[in-house]
Amino acid sequence: MHTRAQHITQALAWEIAAILWMVVEAILSLEAGYRAHSLALTGFGADSLIELVSASLLVWRLRIEARGADDSAVDHAEAKTARWTVGLLGLLLLYLIGGALWALVTSSTVRPSPLGIIVMIISGLLMVLFARQKLKLGIALKSTALKADATESWTCAYMAWAGLGGTLGVWALRWTWMDPVSALAIAYWVARDAWNAFEEVRETADSARQ
Repeated sequence: MHTRAQHITQALAWEIAAILWMVVEAILSLEAGYRAHSLALTGFGADSLIELVSASLLVWRLRIEARGADDSAVDHAEAKTARWTVGLLGLLLLYLIGGALWALVTSSTVRPSPLGIIVMIISGLLMVLFARQKLKLGIALKSTALKADATESWTCAYMAWAGLGGTLGVWALRWTWMDPVSALAIAYWVARDAWNAFEEVRETADSARQ
C-alpha cells in the first residue's frame, strides 16, 4: 500500500519525465511546422508548450505539498494551476480555429514533413503512457490539477493522431487541405480539454465556498 508521500514522489517523477519529452516535442513540432507551413504541426507544438507550462505549474504544486504545506496553501496552488491551464487552452483554441479558417479560405501551401510524422507517432504513444499514470496518481491523491493534466495528456495523444492523419495526407496524397482540417480536429480536443478544466476549476471554487 503506497503512502501519500510515495504517490507525490511518483507524480513528480512522471511530471518531470513528461516535461523533458514536451521540451523535445515542442521544439521539433514547431520546427517541422515552420518548415512545412503546417498549421496542424504548429498548433501541436503550441499545445506542447501549454502542456509544458501546465506540467511545470503542477510540479510546483506537488512540491508545495511534498514540503508539508498546509491544506490552504495546497488548495491555492491547485486552483492557480487549473486557472492557468484554462486560460492557455482558450488562447490556443482561438489560434487554431482562426488559422484553420484562414488556411482553408486562402488555400495556403503546405509541404510534406517526415520530421512531423515521426514526432507525431512517438508523441501519440508516449502521451498515452503519461496520461494513464497521471490519472491513476491523480485519483490516488484526489488532485484536481493532476487529473486535469492527465486529461491534457490524453488530448495531446488524440491531437498527435489527428495531426498525423493530416501530415500523412499532405505527404502521401498531396492533399494540402487536410492540414487545416486536422488543425480543426485538434481544436475540437483543445475545446473539450478547456471545458473540462473549466468545470474542474468551478467545482473546486464551489467546494472552497462551502
